[in-house]
Amino acid sequence: MTKILQPISAESHYSFSARKGKVYLVGCGLGDVEQLTLKAYRIIREAQIVLYDNLISKEILDLIPPETRKLYVGKPKKSHSITQERINHLIADYADQGYSVARLKSGDPYIFGRGAEEALYLLERGYNVDVIAGISSSVSGPACAGIPPTARGYAASFSVVSAHLKEGKFNADWLPLLKLSNHTTVVLMGLSIARKIKTSAYAIGVPHNLPVAIVSNASRPEQESIITTLAGLERAAKNVDGPAVIVFGNVVKLYGKLPQYQRQEVPII
Repeated sequence: MTKILQPISAESHYSFSARKGKVYLVGCGLGDVEQLTLKAYRIIREAQIVLYDNLISKEILDLIPPETRKLYVGKPKKSHSITQERINHLIADYADQGYSVARLKSGDPYIFGRGAEEALYLLERGYNVDVIAGISSSVSGPACAGIPPTARGYAASFSVVSAHLKEGKFNADWLPLLKLSNHTTVVLMGLSIARKIKTSAYAIGVPHNLPVAIVSNASRPEQESIITTLAGLERAAKNVDGPAVIVFGNVVKLYGKLPQYQRQEVPII
C-alpha cells in the first residue's frame, strides 16, 4: 500500500479510461534471453506492436512472433535516426488505435534509458502504462566479468553514473567518487570519452594506479574484459567495441578469481 502525505493537485491525477491500448516499457537487460524476467518474456510474445532500440539483441527480437509489427526506433551514437519526440508520438498513435504496445529498452527503462520521460509523456496524456524492470548493465555487466560491485574488504558501496549529460556534454560531477576508499564507481556511456575521464580525474588527484575494468558486450558471444588502471584507461578504451561499462575500484582486483558469465544457447519456443 502506498501512502502519500502531501496534497496532490487535480492536474496530477491521470485518467486511463479514454485510451484503449496499453503500453509496456520493457527492460530487456543485456541481451541474453535467459536474463529476461518472465513478465518481459510474456509481453514480448503477446504485444501487437513492438518498438525496439539498437541495442536489443537478435535473440530477443527472435522471440517476437512473425505476425507482430516491429518498428526500429534506435538512436545509435552520433546517428540519431529518430527523435525522442517522434518515438513518443509513435507509441501514443498505436495505443490510440487500440493496440498493445511494447517499447523494448536495453537494460532497465529507468536507469539512463529515458523511460521516465516516455512514461510521463504517456501518463500525462491519459495512457495506461506498465514499466517492466530489466537487469541494468551497471550491475550485470561487471557480474558477467566476475567483478562484484560490492565485496567485503574491497567495497562497501557503489555508485552508477553516466559520463554524458544532455546534448553530449561531459559529466564531471561524479569524479570525486573515484577518491573514496572502499567504494566502486560504475560508469555508463564513458567509453568514447575515456581520455577526458582520465585527464579530469588526474586534475583532482585521483591515483594513477586506481584499478579499472572495461567490460564490453556483456552476456553476448563477443563479451570482452580489459583490466587496467586509470593511467591505462585511454589506451585500453581504443581497443574496445561498445557497448561497455567502466568499473573503477579495488573490486577489479577480484577479476579472474570469481566465476564469469557462461552463455548457453536457448531454443526459441
